[in-house]
Amino acid sequence: MARNYELGLFKELEELNKKMDKLLQENKYQSLEIQELKKYKKLYEESQKRIDKLLEEIEKLKNQSNKNSSNSSKPSSTDMFRPKKSGPNLYNSRVKRGKKTGAQFSHEGHSLTKEKIEQKIKEENVKVVEIKHTIFGDSKKEPIIKYRLGMKAITVVEKHIFAYSKNTKEKLPKEFYTDVTYTNDFKSLVVFMNVQNVMSLNRLSEFFRIVTRNAINLSEGTIINFMREFSNKSTNTIDNIIDNVVSNFIIYTDETTEKIDKHNSYVRNYSNENSTVYKSHLHKGHNPIKDDDILPKYNGIIMGDHDTTLDSYGSKRIECNVHLGRYTVEITQNVLDAPWAEKMKTLLETGNRTREYAKAYGLAGFKDDNYEWYSKKFDEIIKEAKEETKNMSSSFYRTKSKKLYTRLEKNKEKHLAYLKNFSLPYSNNLSESDLRVYKIKLKVSGCFRSKTGSDYFADALSIIKTSKKRKENVLQNIKSIFEGKVLFAN
Repeated sequence: MARNYELGLFKELEELNKKMDKLLQENKYQSLEIQELKKYKKLYEESQKRIDKLLEEIEKLKNQSNKNSSNSSKPSSTDMFRPKKSGPNLYNSRVKRGKKTGAQFSHEGHSLTKEKIEQKIKEENVKVVEIKHTIFGDSKKEPIIKYRLGMKAITVVEKHIFAYSKNTKEKLPKEFYTDVTYTNDFKSLVVFMNVQNVMSLNRLSEFFRIVTRNAINLSEGTIINFMREFSNKSTNTIDNIIDNVVSNFIIYTDETTEKIDKHNSYVRNYSNENSTVYKSHLHKGHNPIKDDDILPKYNGIIMGDHDTTLDSYGSKRIECNVHLGRYTVEITQNVLDAPWAEKMKTLLETGNRTREYAKAYGLAGFKDDNYEWYSKKFDEIIKEAKEETKNMSSSFYRTKSKKLYTRLEKNKEKHLAYLKNFSLPYSNNLSESDLRVYKIKLKVSGCFRSKTGSDYFADALSIIKTSKKRKENVLQNIKSIFEGKVLFAN
């Protein structure tokens, strides 16, 4: 009996051992499977990271390719896909009004008339050359007088003769130390065409050689000498422009890129409605602004783009809402689930249109309750932006949206300042307009060869732009500076 019991226990033990071996084997396989799964999981996670990174890179590339003048600071000339032009000025969204081409009935005419020409003759603004003709008719009748207006490029040589005399103490003027020099009228024209028409030195030299039939063979070095002389003589006039700019209650300023010897450099404008001064810099930041010594001594309001460097100067900085509008358009065009950006753009534009109506009725700013409505609406849109940004599928645009609403929240007062005080501008378009010539310069005649050349150009452009804003004769003002006069004293 005991023997059978032992045998039974032994068999059970063998069975248990077999089951244990089987379980151990299964556990071994499961461990291997778990290790494989962990390996695959790691590969999956790495692949997912790479996919997310590639998706973000795709979003960046799409964003870059979708940028144009409506949603970024790029000029309209760089727009790749513009509507096909089938009518005048279709590219700038002008709507056809059904009117005939040419002068309109309600517009002031600009046609040349006999009265206008005779007035110019009376004022001695033109040189009159009489050419007589004979036509069929009664010789006792008064002759018919007709005018032709034109211009001839005639090379004029002034022959200056200095006779000796013991009855005078006058000496030979320095400007005549060289046997052959150029008149101030001619130098003024060269400076004007070089700066205003952004003609490169070699093209300018070629132009005068052609129109004077090789009588004037102007070297590039001579043109640079003209620019140097003009810059040196314009120092006091530039100081007067700066005094006018810093005495105004608001300064418009912006910075754009230029090239000096093929390297990026920068130019900043300081402007108001009737004056502009330009300063060339090799770098960005505080040091160039301090070297200009314009904003450091200014106590008024500064209108600029989103440039926090400007916070250190003046009494207050306000921001351009047109630039902001481009950034909101960028979000709206690329992210369907972010209507907050379009709402913000609409709010600011509506405020500006309403302001224009209010100004027409003599108001100087919105009352507190009207301003508060815009302020609360601004806050509501920011709140919406935060919620919408959380749910964005694209991490790239989620980051962009967050940066934009954070910037808006922080600079709310700077963007709404135009509603409190109607004399403050809605945008910094005045600066953009003043700096546009540098973009033309970069495309048409290329870079400057040196920082000095860039400074000469900036000084001349300051005189030209200020003269145009004040509706003064540009060529006459340039000539006056060559003659040693100081302009814009008031």
